[in-house]
Amino acid sequence: MNSILSSFFFQMQGFNWVDILIIVVILFYILEGYALGFLTALADLISFILAFFAGLTFYGVFGNLLVKFLSIPQGFAKAVGFFIAAFIVEILATIFLKKIVNSSFQADVIDKNPVYKRINLWLGIIPSVFSGIILSTFILTLIATLPFSIFLKKSVLNSQIGSRLVNSTGGLSKDINNIFKGVANDGLAFLTVEPTGNESVKLNFKLNNFTVDNISEEKMFEMVNKARKSNMTDTLVLDDKLTDIARKHCKDMFRRGYFSHYTPDNVSPFDRIAQADVLFDFAGENLAFAPNVDLAMDGLMKSPGHKANIMSNNFARVGIGIIDGGIYG
Repeated sequence: MNSILSSFFFQMQGFNWVDILIIVVILFYILEGYALGFLTALADLISFILAFFAGLTFYGVFGNLLVKFLSIPQGFAKAVGFFIAAFIVEILATIFLKKIVNSSFQADVIDKNPVYKRINLWLGIIPSVFSGIILSTFILTLIATLPFSIFLKKSVLNSQIGSRLVNSTGGLSKDINNIFKGVANDGLAFLTVEPTGNESVKLNFKLNNFTVDNISEEKMFEMVNKARKSNMTDTLVLDDKLTDIARKHCKDMFRRGYFSHYTPDNVSPFDRIAQADVLFDFAGENLAFAPNVDLAMDGLMKSPGHKANIMSNNFARVGIGIIDGGIYG
């Protein structure tokens, strides 16, 4: 027993305040689930899920109506449209499902039988906990993908539980960001451009205060080689010159507020490599703008062109530059 407790408290030492807050929220939902019972808690969970996906699906419809009739800014209208759609579906689903829950079956069968009633109360914990996890994940994803304060963003991404919840959202973080970015100065969940294209995305900010993230660079290097090994492809060697080229381009994009393989002066990746006196037969460049390296790698591997670069036998060396832009990613 002592060894179990020691192990538990040892793991707790890696928790930060976000982890503690998540645990408190889950404990609250456990108590609520027991108080509500399984049927009511399940109805709440289903209503919440339906409302969430209704918001993701119909935010544009309500957002456009707000822009057209109330002249609300597009970015703000998307966010309000999400909550309007979610609220309407939440109300309708709750009314419908609560009628089922409050049917004579629960009153005549469950509530009148002490054993069934106790089982119903204990089982209520399960859907209620899922509701707490979904709500926590939604809030944490907003904080992680949008430009909130650096303290909040880093607290979420450095938390043991919170970081796992955020990384589990996958493509949903991009959908959430697309809805709410207008309210929060266009922060980016995941952004990329095609490896062979000359597309340029204008960032709605310029930044001179940033730092090189060596730890994330090492992690990305490990993930790239792990992916290549799983594909039976030779691992890459880290090249300091290429890393320096990559870092300089990242810094230039932050300073001048653009995101592209080509600089505003039309300098290509191949030009940058040649200007650094690096000899090459083949070259390629992957760009990703994300709140952390896990989401960046996940996004790149889901893009056929970027994945092809990562897995290509044409490449033997790699340079990885990751710049921390604070609240922007």
